[in-house]
Amino acid sequence: MDQRDQVKNCERFVIIADARFAALLASIPPDDDPEDQASDLVVWTFEPDVVYSALEYLMARVTAEHPYAAKPFAEAVRASTPKATSLHLTLGVTTKLALLLQEQAERETAVNRIATTIRNSLDLAGTLQTAADEVGRALNVKCCAVRVNGDLFGSEMTKRYFRGDVSLETADVEFLGNLETISQRVATLPDMQVVDGDHPQGESPFAHAVVPLIYQGGLVGLLLVRTDDPARVWADNELMLLRTVADQLTVAVNQARLFAQMQQLALTDELTGCFNRRWFEMQFERDLQMANRIRQPLSLIILDLDNFKEINDGAGHESGDLALRLLADSVRANLRAVDTAVRFGGDEFVVILPQANIQGALIVAERLRSRVEQIEVPGFGRLSASLGLATFPVHGSTRDTLMMAADRALYSSKELGRNRVSTPPDNFRSMPTRSAGSRLDAEPKADLIQKV
Repeated sequence: MDQRDQVKNCERFVIIADARFAALLASIPPDDDPEDQASDLVVWTFEPDVVYSALEYLMARVTAEHPYAAKPFAEAVRASTPKATSLHLTLGVTTKLALLLQEQAERETAVNRIATTIRNSLDLAGTLQTAADEVGRALNVKCCAVRVNGDLFGSEMTKRYFRGDVSLETADVEFLGNLETISQRVATLPDMQVVDGDHPQGESPFAHAVVPLIYQGGLVGLLLVRTDDPARVWADNELMLLRTVADQLTVAVNQARLFAQMQQLALTDELTGCFNRRWFEMQFERDLQMANRIRQPLSLIILDLDNFKEINDGAGHESGDLALRLLADSVRANLRAVDTAVRFGGDEFVVILPQANIQGALIVAERLRSRVEQIEVPGFGRLSASLGLATFPVHGSTRDTLMMAADRALYSSKELGRNRVSTPPDNFRSMPTRSAGSRLDAEPKADLIQKV
């Protein structure tokens, strides 16, 4: 298109446009200096919107400065572009705006879902998985991972998201290896790290962004997103999303840590470190149901220190506390990983033995009795303990019947001289129940002392 001034100015506009590329070539008329030459400026973009915006501006300027040329210029523009530029511009801007609003809405929804999960649940594993899924989908990445360091909860926790078209068999192994390297790098420099088209890293075939999870100045984990398009450039709002989610996850990690501490305090005996009676009431019922479901035995041992009152009265309560701690350590050291020691109250301990029959429980109980017998408390001397055991389903099928059977067996050990292991007698259901104020620790007759 050529627009010529009556005098000497010559303006030229050349438009190149298709579905994927658009460019506008515009000339600048020379000044009065004869040495000045008319020069061309090019406005171009891979999206036509900028060119159409420039045309709108030029049409408005021509109308204002050269009214006589406005109509021919507008006709030339329409002839060069099959559709009206205003329609092109409106559609382009509207479509882009709609896409931006949709992306923003999806990201806000992802953040809200993560926040809701954190508010409504103390399940850290579930929260981390929700965060990985939501961020991965919102940013349309190949994979996303959230990792929490192991020093907070005893073991490292990693949750991952992979795009639907990714083969998990090979991608997971490769991704975990890369995650280890990135984790070490973040541990050295705990700051946001970005690798993309604007921030390349060697010949990396990926673009990724990593945000550390920082709590009270310490690194507690990281959030990582990765795409298989190395030319991708992370937008500011995408990096802001990652920072926002990282802040939320830091809160979730701290909440989970506090809950774990409170749970530990609520279910653990402070003196011995064993689980307490509250935990026993919850766990034993679950273990019993599992034993019933898989048709496996389950044994219960009740252990009671002999002459504990004499330790407190003769050597002092500090020695009594030491005796309980030494006893608890000895019991835990001689159990399997699946077995559990509980301080039931006072000097009485309970041991749960999943998948242990009577014969196996007797071996464990005798080993415990023998180890307790080797414990020496300063100012008092060696300890001893009486033990009673019961087994599901031989001696009962409910919590109460098994506890009663083990209690009767312990009663027998006390009556028969202490420092021994007993099983329930055949008539244990008709025997009297030990009362809290019973004096079973009265000195036994010498001829009744026996050991299994």
